[in-house]
Amino acid sequence: MRLSISLLIILSLFLGGCQELNDKHTTDPENLDPEELPQVRAFEDEFTRGFLQSTVESKEGYYPFLSDTGNYEMNFPAGGVIGEKGYYVQKGTEKYSIGIEYNKFNARINIKYYQFMKNEYLESRLQTLEESFGIPLQFQEKKLDGRSLQKAFYKDEDGYFGVVAMIQNIENSGAIEVTTVSECSNNDTECDQVIQDTKDVLYKWMESIKFIKKS
Repeated sequence: MRLSISLLIILSLFLGGCQELNDKHTTDPENLDPEELPQVRAFEDEFTRGFLQSTVESKEGYYPFLSDTGNYEMNFPAGGVIGEKGYYVQKGTEKYSIGIEYNKFNARINIKYYQFMKNEYLESRLQTLEESFGIPLQFQEKKLDGRSLQKAFYKDEDGYFGVVAMIQNIENSGAIEVTTVSECSNNDTECDQVIQDTKDVLYKWMESIKFIKKS
């Protein structure tokens, strides 16, 4: 009887360990066949898929993304694809563009990460951003855990609109510059609502960008 109980305990531990390994296997995109992946643009693109950490959504419509620098993470939109040709990473700098298809709008997001950027450089960088756009930008600050988010909306005379933002690590060096571009079609009678929806989605998404604390 004692032997049977011991065998049951060992068997349960073994099966539990196998189940844990199986769970990891089924959520890691690297270990899954293409037909087992979520049927969304982010996973259909091989280059983009390399940044995604799990097939389990981090939030509805988003998957966990880890920068190639290992210094920040975020929720990555299911409808997003990273442009492989324009991707650049070297010496703590990372630059890339994301093309996103949402239900109500499309957007191109340009991301630049600078590991050297310190909090004292922030005002100067915001001024440079404003000068590069050539139009006044009214930045609004939001304090988040370990970081600050400076964001501003713009709309130019050609009908393009979007968001300009800086996410600054306030506990260490490191900052992320985000600029987005969208437009309403000429026959879009609900452009004001499209703009509001775009702002709401992008502002909320930017809050998911977090710096990884180093031990």
